[in-house]
Amino acid sequence: MKILLGKNVIDKPFCWNTEKEKNSHMVVLGTSGSGKTETLKSIIHEINLNKVPSMIIDFHNEFADLAKNVLNLREVSINPLEINGESRPENVVYEISDIIKKIFQLGEIQEAILRHAIRQSYLDYGIDLKKKGPFSDYPNFSDVEANIYRQEDTKNKTSIGSLISRIEPLFELDVFKSKTNISFKDILEETTVVELMDFPTETVKSTIAEFFLSKLSYYLYSLEKVKKLRLFCVIDEAHRLMYDNSPLNRLLRESRKYGIGVILASQRPSDFNETVLANVGGILTFQCSLDKDAKFIGRQLNIEPRKIKNLIEPGLGYVKFSRNERPEKIKIILLKDRRKDEDAEKKLKEKDSDKKEDSLKKEKIKEELKKIKEKVDGSKKEVDEEEEYDDEVEEESDEEDDEDSEDDNDSEEEPKEKKLRNFKINIPKGMFFYRKGPIGLQGIIRIFFISMFIVFGFWSLYFLSIYSILFFALAIIWMPYTSELLDPEKKSAKVVHILKGLLSLIIIISFMYFF
Repeated sequence: MKILLGKNVIDKPFCWNTEKEKNSHMVVLGTSGSGKTETLKSIIHEINLNKVPSMIIDFHNEFADLAKNVLNLREVSINPLEINGESRPENVVYEISDIIKKIFQLGEIQEAILRHAIRQSYLDYGIDLKKKGPFSDYPNFSDVEANIYRQEDTKNKTSIGSLISRIEPLFELDVFKSKTNISFKDILEETTVVELMDFPTETVKSTIAEFFLSKLSYYLYSLEKVKKLRLFCVIDEAHRLMYDNSPLNRLLRESRKYGIGVILASQRPSDFNETVLANVGGILTFQCSLDKDAKFIGRQLNIEPRKIKNLIEPGLGYVKFSRNERPEKIKIILLKDRRKDEDAEKKLKEKDSDKKEDSLKKEKIKEELKKIKEKVDGSKKEVDEEEEYDDEVEEESDEEDDEDSEDDNDSEEEPKEKKLRNFKINIPKGMFFYRKGPIGLQGIIRIFFISMFIVFGFWSLYFLSIYSILFFALAIIWMPYTSELLDPEKKSAKVVHILKGLLSLIIIISFMYFF
C-alpha cells in the first residue's frame, strides 16, 4: 500500500510504501501546533482511499468526519473481567490491576486490595482461577467494588478509602456494569472513530481506551494470521497508553502477523522507549523544541538535533523508514488541500465523462441517421423500380389498346376508353384479358360476354342440358388465352378475331341444326 505523505524538497510526491518496510507501524512526533493531528488526518484519508479501514482512538473528537462509523462508548459497554480466548482468570486479575495501577498511580497496598477484590469476584461466580475460559457468566466492576468494601477493617480502612476515592469513576460509569456488546467485526469493515471526549477525567478516558484496546487486541488475535493489511489503529496522544506490558505495547509487538498497522502520535519522543522507536517501520518528526527531545530523536534519525529544532513551519518535518539510512525532509499535504485537488480531479473526470457521453450520443445519432438514409435510399430505389415497371406495363397496354381499336369503329366510345385506362385490377391471367394493365371498353365487353357464357354454361349443366357445352365452348373461344395460343407473337390479331368469330358461328349453327 502506498500512502501519500507530502512532497520532498524538490517538490516531488513522497509516499510511505508499507509493503517495503519491516512492519506497517509509524510514530509521529512533534510539539503542540507542529502539525501532528493534521498529518494523522491526511494519513487516515489516504488509508481510506486504499480501501483499508482504520480504528481511531479520539480523545478530543477531532476525527469524526473521516469515519463511516462513530462509536460513542457511553452507548455501549465493556466488561474487562470477561475472559478472552483461552486466557486464565488469574492472568486477567493481574492484567486489570496493573492497568488501573499505572493509569491511576496506585500504591502497592492499594493494588493488592484491588487485585484481591477482582480475584474474589471470580470466585463468587464459581470460576476456577486456573482454568481456561470461556465461562458462561462473569462478574463486573460492581462486584469488584463490593469486594473492596468487604475487605475493610480498622487496619486498612484508610487504604481502602484512598483506593475508592481514586478509582470511584470506574464504578459509577455504566460502561463497565454490563457484558461487552461492541461489534469488533464491524470495526474491521469500515473506518471507526472511538470518541472519548464525553467522559469526565483524563484518567477515566485513558482507562476506557486501555480496556477497549485490550478487548480489540484479543479479538484480533483470535483471527487467522494474514500478510495483507486489514486494519490500522491510529492513536493521537499515545503517551497516555504507553508503558511496559500495556495493551498498546503488546499490540505493537504482535499485531503485524495479524494484518494490523499501528500509527501513534505524541508530543515528546521520550514517551516511547528506544526499543519501540527502533522497531517501527517509520518515524515522522516535526519540530521538537526541547534540546533533550531533539537530541533523542536525532539519534534515531541520524540527523543533527538543530535541524529538528529549526522545523518552525507546521507540517514540515523529517521522515525515516526502516529501509533507509538517512531521513527525508518533506512537507505534509494538508487534508483540505487533498480534498480540493480530489474535487478538481473529480470535476475534470466528470467533464471528460460528459464529453465522452456527448461524443457517444453524436456517434449514435450519426449511425441512426445513416440507417434512416439507407432505408430511404432503399425505398427510393424500390419506388423507381416500380415506376419503371409501371411504365413498361403502360406501354404494353397502350400497344394492346391500339390493336383492339382497329376492330372497334365506334369513335364515340373513345373518350370513355381513356377514362377507364387508369383503372387497374388484377384478374386471373389469360381468362378475361391479355395482361395486367388498363381495361378498355373492349375489355369490359369481353369480360361481360365471357362471364355470361360461363354463367349460362353452369346453369345449363345444373339442368343437365347439352347447351352447357355450347356456352363453355364460346367462353373458351373468346378468352385471351385462346388468342395467345393461336397467335403467340400477336402478328395477326385481326385474323385471329375473324377465326374466333367464324368458329363461334359454326358451333352455334351446329347446335341449332343437330339439337
